[in-house]
Amino acid sequence: MTPREVEVLWLVGDRLQNQEIAARLRLSERTVESHVSSLLRKLGGSNRLALVDAAARFRAGREPRGVLPRPLSSFVGRTREIGDLRRLLGTHRLVTLTGPAGTGKTRLALHLAHTVTTLPPAVLVDLAPVAPGDPVERAFADALRVAGEEPRLRALIRETLAEGRHWLVVDNCEHVTGPAAALLADLLAVTDHLHVLATSHEALHLAGEVVYEIPPLPLPAELGGPAAVLDSGAGRLFADRAATASPGFEITAGNARQVAMICDRLDGLPLAIELAAARTRFFTPAELLTRLDDRFTLLTDGARGSPNRHRTLEEALTWSYELLGEDERLLLERCSVFPGAFDYDTAAQVLAYPPLDSADLIRIFSRLLDRSLVSSRRRDETTEYRLLDSVRQFAYRRLLARGAAETAREQHARHHLRRAVAGAPDLRGRNQAAALRWIDHRSADLRAALRWALDRDDTTAAWEFIAGIGTAWEDVGCNGEIFDWLDRLLQRPLPDGDLGFRAAIACAVVLCYQDAERARECAERAYRMAAGGTDHDRALALLALGWTMRYGERRADSPGHLTRAAETFARLGDDWHRAMALSGYVFAGDVDATMARLAHAAELFGRLGDHVKRANCLNQMAIRAIESRTRLDDVPGWLAESAHLARTGGNDHERLHAELHQATFDQHRGEHVITRARLIGLLAEFRRIGDLRCAVRCLLGLGRAASAHGDHEGAWRHFTEGTRIAVGLGDVRITALGLRLLAGADHATGRFERAAALLGAAERLDPASRDVLVPDLGLPAALRDRLGPEGFDSAFAAGYRASPAGQAESAGFPPGMGLLQND
Repeated sequence: MTPREVEVLWLVGDRLQNQEIAARLRLSERTVESHVSSLLRKLGGSNRLALVDAAARFRAGREPRGVLPRPLSSFVGRTREIGDLRRLLGTHRLVTLTGPAGTGKTRLALHLAHTVTTLPPAVLVDLAPVAPGDPVERAFADALRVAGEEPRLRALIRETLAEGRHWLVVDNCEHVTGPAAALLADLLAVTDHLHVLATSHEALHLAGEVVYEIPPLPLPAELGGPAAVLDSGAGRLFADRAATASPGFEITAGNARQVAMICDRLDGLPLAIELAAARTRFFTPAELLTRLDDRFTLLTDGARGSPNRHRTLEEALTWSYELLGEDERLLLERCSVFPGAFDYDTAAQVLAYPPLDSADLIRIFSRLLDRSLVSSRRRDETTEYRLLDSVRQFAYRRLLARGAAETAREQHARHHLRRAVAGAPDLRGRNQAAALRWIDHRSADLRAALRWALDRDDTTAAWEFIAGIGTAWEDVGCNGEIFDWLDRLLQRPLPDGDLGFRAAIACAVVLCYQDAERARECAERAYRMAAGGTDHDRALALLALGWTMRYGERRADSPGHLTRAAETFARLGDDWHRAMALSGYVFAGDVDATMARLAHAAELFGRLGDHVKRANCLNQMAIRAIESRTRLDDVPGWLAESAHLARTGGNDHERLHAELHQATFDQHRGEHVITRARLIGLLAEFRRIGDLRCAVRCLLGLGRAASAHGDHEGAWRHFTEGTRIAVGLGDVRITALGLRLLAGADHATGRFERAAALLGAAERLDPASRDVLVPDLGLPAALRDRLGPEGFDSAFAAGYRASPAGQAESAGFPPGMGLLQND
């Protein structure tokens, strides 16, 4: 247009008539008519209203809408994606970036548009302002500075792109996928040198289209420190944006773990990370982390100039959610009951209930995948699906608002609790690896299921799960959650009838790891309940009694109960429980007989395909050999096989047992430096899963290592902490061992009378502990030399006779923590 034509266009846009325009510009009316005719010809309009429309569009953006915006913040990460996309853009004419809301598709597309030099300058076509279902031609025309009437726009766009090379960045196609795909198909078919980079939640499904899914940013290792955080895309983005929001912010050793956890909780989603980092103006990373459960309130107020849908995390997800049909929304909401990954078969069993059936699920689920609201990955031969945590929380809020959350949670919980109990026989047999794998993969679902049962006070459902696993908890291994569950459940009496009996058996087995006295009480209850039951019930009760008595003062009764149980199980043909009874003879006095029973149990478990319990028997044989200093040449082979079986069986608890006993064996051979480092790591693991008995073994081993290097005060601290825990466990044998080790530390630091008293207390608790790995077997003689025969005998006798409170104080324990029972 000539400058005069532009002046006429603005005045036509103001709806002035030709006579008024002529007077304004001091032209003849005929000249104005000539300019209007020229404008209609050049802009493709057929009447004056077309010029009014064109003037309004030009006035709305004197700078063309297709000009690429320049981001004000730095571009972080995506090195691999940029490399991939540069190659794809060089060889394909249509590349579509897909991914969930907030994953950074637009930012990556604009970065490529500014940096790729092998293509012509890019023109941005932003489809976000187009209403769903509306034509998209006007947005393309405005970006390309093409003016004309609606019916002619497509032809004019084709003509504009027909000559020369062109590159369009077509952003936000998800809500107008059909119209955008139709126009792009037409343009690509009639133009030879057009390249298109599109962004959408789903593919456009055009011939020749390359779909590139943008994943979340790589996450930092939680325990990797500042360098690991900054080496990851997610951590580096957080650090960059936090430093912008709060100048001086740095990733330090003190906050690196919290920043890593924030990135993990936000699934590496760039929008969520940027919004979280902006909050460092008000909160430390630790404070941010505690507030992520309410992330939709926290993650608001994005940068000014951002699209509205990117100003808060909730708006970004709402944009995606509102593009779904009602059935798609309902299925997405129901998927939120899965706390982690799930497979399709499980989803079909949990989510297909009215108004959705199995056929609906197949049809709708693929749509959610296409729209990047559900992500997928391959694990072995199975495809697993999951919702990003932010999507899951958003969808669950919608499910709550619909009033359908309780039904969905119940469907999920009952399915997983029933499925776990149904797999209990497999835990003890040849499908053990698969059964343990299922429990491991579904641990988050089982936690959610128990939380549902406990929250709604459905103790029956909770007990049916725990009792249904029963003695197979020995194969599953203990973990922190089950102790928390039992603490809540045992605040009330056990159920009556068969469920109560099976619950008591399960409690007896599990609680041995933390509270031997409470475990024995449950076993005694089971024994009373079994009086009128079947032979198998009575044998289970005997097994539970013998199993729990191994640790307390009545441990001498344990072999008799276990022998009777083993004989009954053998008569009934229950070889697994027979082997379990045989494996309980660990602390019997006769070492040769104990080793023979353990070997027999290991052979039975191996024949049944229970690799976890065979590994347990081998571990028990190894530690028994180390403590009694017999068959030491066999120990390496037993521990190697145990570790292999535990790893292949997928049981981390038994693997940790093998590593602990290997460390004990190495320490027996004098390798204290290497052993100390391993014991520190193992102590953290056993504390994490709640196996306090093995935590005590780690602490006593650390004390021995300190003592070997002359750090007797450090040794005393480790021995004291270990013995305190042993007291709480009610494990008489390991408590006595701790007292003997404490006596050695006291002797080394000149506390001779207390050392003699501790020896007396240990003798009273468990005389057999004299022979178990005590570093100074000559300690009584050394103390006798120091104190004199009468002084030693007096202090020893005082410790032997001391009241619980008095002995606790003499050993340095807090008042009121008794080690002994009164005479």
